[in-house]
Amino acid sequence: MKLVKRIPFQMFILNLFASIVCITGIIVMRYNLNEITYNYKNNIEYSVADRLNMSDLSRMMSRHYMVVAWHALEESPEAMAVCEEEAAGLKEDIIGKLDEMNERIAGDEKEQLFHTVYSSAISYFSNAERVFEMSREGNSETAKYYITSYLADFINQITEDIDIMDDYIAEEMRVTTGRMEHSILVARVCEKVCMVCICLTMAVCIILCVSITSRLEKYKDLLEEENERKSRALVEHKNRMLALQENTIIGMANLIESRDQDTGQHVKRTSRYVELLARAAQRTGYCTDILTDDYVELLVKAAPMHDIGKIVVSDVILRKPGRLTKEEFDTIKEHTSAGGRIVVEVLSGIEEKEYVDIAVQIAEGHHEKWDGSGYPKGLGESDIPICARIMAVADVFDALISKRCYKEAMSVDTAFSIIEESGGSHFDPELARIFVSIRSEIEAVSAE
Repeated sequence: MKLVKRIPFQMFILNLFASIVCITGIIVMRYNLNEITYNYKNNIEYSVADRLNMSDLSRMMSRHYMVVAWHALEESPEAMAVCEEEAAGLKEDIIGKLDEMNERIAGDEKEQLFHTVYSSAISYFSNAERVFEMSREGNSETAKYYITSYLADFINQITEDIDIMDDYIAEEMRVTTGRMEHSILVARVCEKVCMVCICLTMAVCIILCVSITSRLEKYKDLLEEENERKSRALVEHKNRMLALQENTIIGMANLIESRDQDTGQHVKRTSRYVELLARAAQRTGYCTDILTDDYVELLVKAAPMHDIGKIVVSDVILRKPGRLTKEEFDTIKEHTSAGGRIVVEVLSGIEEKEYVDIAVQIAEGHHEKWDGSGYPKGLGESDIPICARIMAVADVFDALISKRCYKEAMSVDTAFSIIEESGGSHFDPELARIFVSIRSEIEAVSAE
């Protein structure tokens, strides 16, 4: 940190100056770009609209002129009425278009010229009405004369005025384009100035930074070496503590199991059964939201503690060769609740919470039954934690095939049949089915 604090003050001043220049340039560019965009957009919109309106106006005036001419050539009143109806519609559209343009036209010369077009159009329509009257009265020759002289002159004058207005618009386009090009030039100059300032600042900063790089690198290497040394020591210490803790837990579990004349193999086998069943459940997609790899790892690690509560049960009861009395069985059942309390007392200060929770659930719930007839809480179905359901299958299976002081060992076939038949009553039916489906793997462990 001391080396960092000794970075030259001039670097800060230079960066501050460059930042101010660049920000100012960016603001100017942004203003000019906004102006360009605004002018361009308005110019295009207004110009296109004016050009379209003038094109529509010229087209409709020509169409109206042709309808008036057809009217003079028609002889039947019905045909004349059709022409007059079409001419009336065109007149209404033309007047509407002129009113719309009147709201948009701006500028002295263009506005004056537009009023000339407007007046000429009104005069044209007045003469067109006179032509209709002449044709209806039978003066077709006079009507034709009006069409080819007066009305044609009006049309020519209107067309000429429209062309002049188009020239005005083109001139406005050129002026606007010139302003846009000037704004673009200013923006480009500002951009180049900003880029030069940025490049100069970067070059100076690089030179200054290189001058302290060697010291910073040396300091960094020392820090990394020290951190690596401490990390290795911490990992080694953690691994030793975890190994010591795991060995202690397994040793306690073996010690407890040996009190009822088991050699300790029950702890190892049930842990392996638990792992095989949990992994198989994962593969089939059962409870995968809970049975993650981390969860299964903690489950296998906690499995040896499922009977840790037996430490509170008398050896006389554990080793009794005959059938237990009701009072003795009630005493045996207390090992589940006692196991949960012991796990909390022993592990709460040295292990992560999820591991402690799993260990408590296994110790308390591995004698619960799917139909709710188990103990200590009489839980049923999905209310029994998944870890306890898995432990129950593994524990009962190993108990069935193992010789105890109060019974002989059953055959593997008989044990699998009992597990399968007890699915839906004692065990989770899906876990019972999965356990039977991995029989070859289970038998390999039981034969070890």
